Amino acid sequence: MPEGPLGTVGYSEFFNPGCELIGRVNCRHSSSLSWPALTVPGNCPRGRRLHPRGFQSSLLRSDKHVEAARKYGLSPELPEIAGQDRHRSSTICDVASYTFGDDEPAVERLRLVASAYDPISRAFLAAHVASGIDVAIDLGCGPGFSTQLLHEVCAPHTLIGVDSSSQFLEVARARLRGAVFEVHDITATPLPGAPARVIYARLVLAHIPDPLGTVDRWKGQLASDGLLLLEDLEDICAPPGPLREYDDVSADIVRRGGGLMYAGPVLAPLGGRCLPVTVPAALAARIYLFNVRRWISDPANAAEHLRPLEASLTTVAANDQGGTVSWIVRQIAVRG
Repeated sequence: MPEGPLGTVGYSEFFNPGCELIGRVNCRHSSSLSWPALTVPGNCPRGRRLHPRGFQSSLLRSDKHVEAARKYGLSPELPEIAGQDRHRSSTICDVASYTFGDDEPAVERLRLVASAYDPISRAFLAAHVASGIDVAIDLGCGPGFSTQLLHEVCAPHTLIGVDSSSQFLEVARARLRGAVFEVHDITATPLPGAPARVIYARLVLAHIPDPLGTVDRWKGQLASDGLLLLEDLEDICAPPGPLREYDDVSADIVRRGGGLMYAGPVLAPLGGRCLPVTVPAALAARIYLFNVRRWISDPANAAEHLRPLEASLTTVAANDQGGTVSWIVRQIAVRG
């Protein structure tokens, strides 16, 4: 696992599923959407080319996404706002709606995701934060799995979890009684407990229409020597079939809620590292099923189109054939 401080702001480093450095891209002075690309090695089933920003799986509507949207009864169109740069934001409001739920199944899904992310997130925090800091804030903390990680690695004197879901925070308070949990819009400042030595946000910016603008506001909530630590999705490598189909459906549903799904490429001007979180295909299918079943229960979605995907993922979850899914995660450390 890579250790030590992240590279200079404006540079991106890419690692293969074996956590070996495969390239470094200078994206500081370019505004082009055609920056140099790095190819994921053959052991990543999807083998997609990773661009520092602007590749079509993240922000631009492709024929593949239109086809997937229509297949599953979803709108293939992105929200259009006059005069808006659609590469930066997909809706005019500051907060997108969270489409993955906050009920008991959602808590279990997040438990599985937290377990998968634990090795790279734990190393990321340990490389940048000394134990015993004064104030740490966990933004979009959900049921408290990431807050627990902050507690274990950083041992802050004051630990504050912030989320918009009171249901999630009830679970978080029961999990970590030494922390303070506040219901708050994470895009609105001042943040509870600010200024903070560390502000941490994992897999949050994907659900916010303007990640870069939000990061700027968060930087203003840091103490003079503070550090903003971000982890968000850059891409997903999945084998052909229902796991890849889920990626397309999920991205469309998140966009319908006003989010981006893949926030990593938008954050690339801030630099950072891209690392894989690789899990068995059966585990990925199990995690995905929580969301698919939630979407089926939502009258806004065409359940009859989603049920075949549910059936296919159920088969993958029950029959471990040895395949894998890699979630490519961008890690960024930003000083105030």
